[in-house]
Amino acid sequence: MPVYQGRRKGTFRVVLWARLPGTARSRSHEWVVKGSLKDAKEFEAKKRLELAAGQTQDFRAAPSFSEFSSNHYRPHAERHLKASTWRKVRIYQVATLEGFFGDKRLTSIQLADVEAFKTKRAQDGNQPSSINNELRVLRTMWTFATDLGFRMPVVKWKKLPVRGKGRARAWNDVEIQKLYAATKSRAPELLPVLVFLLNTGCRKGEAIAAEWSWVDLLGKMLRIPSNEFWQPKTDEPREIPLGPALMTLLKHHPTHGRWVFVNRDGNRWAEFPKDVFWDILEEAGITGTPHMTRHTFASHFLRKKPDLYLLSTILGHSQGRTTELYSHMLRDHLKTARGVVNLVPETRTMARTMAKNPRTRKKPEKNQKRH
Repeated sequence: MPVYQGRRKGTFRVVLWARLPGTARSRSHEWVVKGSLKDAKEFEAKKRLELAAGQTQDFRAAPSFSEFSSNHYRPHAERHLKASTWRKVRIYQVATLEGFFGDKRLTSIQLADVEAFKTKRAQDGNQPSSINNELRVLRTMWTFATDLGFRMPVVKWKKLPVRGKGRARAWNDVEIQKLYAATKSRAPELLPVLVFLLNTGCRKGEAIAAEWSWVDLLGKMLRIPSNEFWQPKTDEPREIPLGPALMTLLKHHPTHGRWVFVNRDGNRWAEFPKDVFWDILEEAGITGTPHMTRHTFASHFLRKKPDLYLLSTILGHSQGRTTELYSHMLRDHLKTARGVVNLVPETRTMARTMAKNPRTRKKPEKNQKRH
């Protein structure tokens, strides 16, 4: 019976189950109707017809992959993704998918087409991890199309195997001093930002979005919220303890209104100055990326405080396996675990056992019965 008495007087619950288009799965739909039982049954009959119509959508009504991407997915992604995620990553992944599946009808894509996409991308020299990320976007688009009512075929594909586990690389003390010297020479306005990144493990986006309201000099804490200029990956605010070097910097750093760090014009950086940073690395004679400041913080943190959980909290990792990138930096710390657990039999019992040489025991013959 799809119509039930509601919790409040004069209301009814209408519950209908409908199969998701193009799949064998079903989901429930529920409404609360005010009025009489007759009103509720009429509403239920109307909704049943609407759901049935959605299930029988014609494959031929589906647009091409490019049309679906342009008219449906792109506007959806731009509204719901962080601006930086869409602008720097997702837009290129979607363009790659459009370039391959473009004119193919959305609902006619089969497993063979996905496998052909894998082969083509691999032949073009792309890494398995990059191809897997593109397939993840394809799955997201697939699910979104299903939610919109398109009868997407049931296609299950496997990710490409990624051999080996990536390890984070960090700058050593000598390289850090070279980096500081080159920054002071090439772009001195970027030196405070670099000190901030290396001493907090913050992302570069957090540095250029940092506000003085985040800084608690009395409590020696940096509190990163979520606002219109910065949205953490976990969507959760976090706190980072401020060490002596950073406390000294912030106490003497000039204030420029709302923002902690500004460019030469006294304005907030719209984006991290990557081109300038590459020049600094070249002058310093070292290799790396802006994100390596985060790895370097993690390396020096674990050297003095070998606690992966605490590091994960400070870095704001949403998943513990992300922090495991730094587990190889705990080699020396693992030596301290040697002998922590040492469970052996009681001394006298062990001595009696060891005194008996098992080689001298006479073994019974195969056909001899044991008594």
